[in-house]
Amino acid sequence: MSASPSSRPLHPGQRVAVGGILVLMTLFAGFPLLWVLLTSLKPNNAILSKDPIFLFQPTLEHWERVLFTSDFLKFYLNSLIIAAATVAIVMVVATLAAYALARYPMRASKDISFFIISQRMMPPVAVVLPIFLIASNIGMLDRLETLIAINVAFNIPLSIWMIRGFIEGTSREIEEAAVMDGASWLGAFWRVTVPQIWPGLLSTALFVYIYTVNEFLFASILSGTNARPVSAAVALFLPTGVRGTLFGEAAVAAILIMLPGIVFAALMQRHLVAGVSLGAVKG
Repeated sequence: MSASPSSRPLHPGQRVAVGGILVLMTLFAGFPLLWVLLTSLKPNNAILSKDPIFLFQPTLEHWERVLFTSDFLKFYLNSLIIAAATVAIVMVVATLAAYALARYPMRASKDISFFIISQRMMPPVAVVLPIFLIASNIGMLDRLETLIAINVAFNIPLSIWMIRGFIEGTSREIEEAAVMDGASWLGAFWRVTVPQIWPGLLSTALFVYIYTVNEFLFASILSGTNARPVSAAVALFLPTGVRGTLFGEAAVAAILIMLPGIVFAALMQRHLVAGVSLGAVKG
């Protein structure tokens, strides 16, 4: 029986061609990150040069200004607190809601599901003014709790839909067997289903983290000097008077903003890729 075309080994020439394409794609995707890193280490005269400069005397002056002179670290900590709280709340609420929709279908379950995802379709700019007025009237402007609540509200709908799909890809019979052995439905879900959808939960958590850290509209309108996250604090390095744009400091800020997400994705890469196995056990 002949092997299918997809299972045939590649010839040496084909492997070289595939490897070359992958290298080019990696360079294309990674060059912006490399350029940002180089910019953070360049002196100002090299940054402002009309011609691209790759060989230069590295300097840490931009890093020193961001880390020790500006208030960026304060805003950076605000972002980490907001993102961590948002991810924790969203994952708990969305997982339980997704489990209920996946395992206990009701007559109006389709309408409920559509209503949930419709909240994510709503443009944030449509509600920013009412939210600002409410927060102002109850004294919740420039508070971390307000930004956490806003990010939770906007991340829960899509998270429910994502996790619901992961749960529907698992076998309910295994949960029923665990219940027959004496476990509660919640215990069976925690011990049986959660380990199966763990890669999907990590993917959802990474999505929520990225969206929260990059959220700018509400961060710039609802925060001031106390609760400002880094997405709004980047304005520290924008043109102001005769100072001009601080490209080196902005590059340092960009690296620090991206670093937690990159580290998380790198450490959890095996689990994230393992999401393709979800739903392999079907009843």
